[in-house]
Amino acid sequence: MESSLPQQKDRARPRRQLIIFFLIYGVIVAGLLGYLAVFPDHITHETALETTGSATATKPGRYEAVIANWNRYRGKEARAEAR
Repeated sequence: MESSLPQQKDRARPRRQLIIFFLIYGVIVAGLLGYLAVFPDHITHETALETTGSATATKPGRYEAVIANWNRYRGKEARAEAR
């Protein structure tokens, strides 16, 4: 009789670990489903940039302003050398 007791403990450990694993997995899945049920806008929510178009259509990019400033600076320099 005493020899069967350690065997039952050895069998119980993997079963207990498996139950704990499924409980943790179930809590994670239930949390994600609950989050998606409470906040459904986060799934299909488009950003303001996607709905209004690209930013370059309304305002020049920063690099374009840098190029314009550089051309203006070089133009002043060229005019100063020509004098």
